[in-house]
Amino acid sequence: MANPSGDPVATISEAEAEGDIAALYGDIRATLGVPVVNLIWRHLAVFPGGLSWAWDALKPLYASGAIGSQAAALRAGLEVPALTGLSGPALGAAGLSADDLARIEMIQRSYERSNALNIIALGALLAHLDGTSAPPGEAPPPPADEDPVAGEMPVLLALDDMSPPVRALVEDLNRIGGRDEILASMYRHLAHWPAYLALVHTLIAPFAAHGRLEPLILGVISDGRRRAAQLAGSLARPETALTDDVRPQIRAALSQFINEPIGKMIAIVPLIRRALPL
Repeated sequence: MANPSGDPVATISEAEAEGDIAALYGDIRATLGVPVVNLIWRHLAVFPGGLSWAWDALKPLYASGAIGSQAAALRAGLEVPALTGLSGPALGAAGLSADDLARIEMIQRSYERSNALNIIALGALLAHLDGTSAPPGEAPPPPADEDPVAGEMPVLLALDDMSPPVRALVEDLNRIGGRDEILASMYRHLAHWPAYLALVHTLIAPFAAHGRLEPLILGVISDGRRRAAQLAGSLARPETALTDDVRPQIRAALSQFINEPIGKMIAIVPLIRRALPL
């Protein structure tokens, strides 16, 4: 049976969230400084006690700035080339207005920020579950002040809500870089601007085909997991432990998201964001 939310894994959507889950979603948005609750958090919410366990363990590390510092260092160390081709005239000829580009930039900023935070935070949880915590290394400097990403995210389109050509384009984009079992939510948000996604495809498909994307992705995953393992020993102890049946499911979800969509999109988002002539 298809997930009513259109998400590629079981979730509690932001619209469906009530009570404690809705409160946790609000805290996640405010703490990460983004206007959306990423797919992994919505997925953790379906496991009994999973979301509260994860958030209770991580919230002090967000509050202390430890996660933010490691995420900023990860982003700063990512050597992403400047791809050319998305000129102002090209975007205008594709029917994209200044308002369109501002909303596209907001969506990309949100994912660029939250994905880096998530690989560190979720990686710390995974290292804890796997017993692979590392000794704390030298803490990176505090990140430069970065304003929260403000704006209203567009409706997260399900594949079935897209026209056949747009759906095919989104699915093809998601195959770039492999690791395509879970559809990256950013492409569903950007599907409101199919002309933009078509231009993006012409940029990153050749980059990946020439073997330049895979080393970026592998580097992100390796560096993210290394940094995360150094924080695992500082996780708070949640009041409620995971049950024996839920624990391996949470572990599998964290591993898949880190090694697949999150790691991949940390490499891809700055590639396409920096190509915008803003």
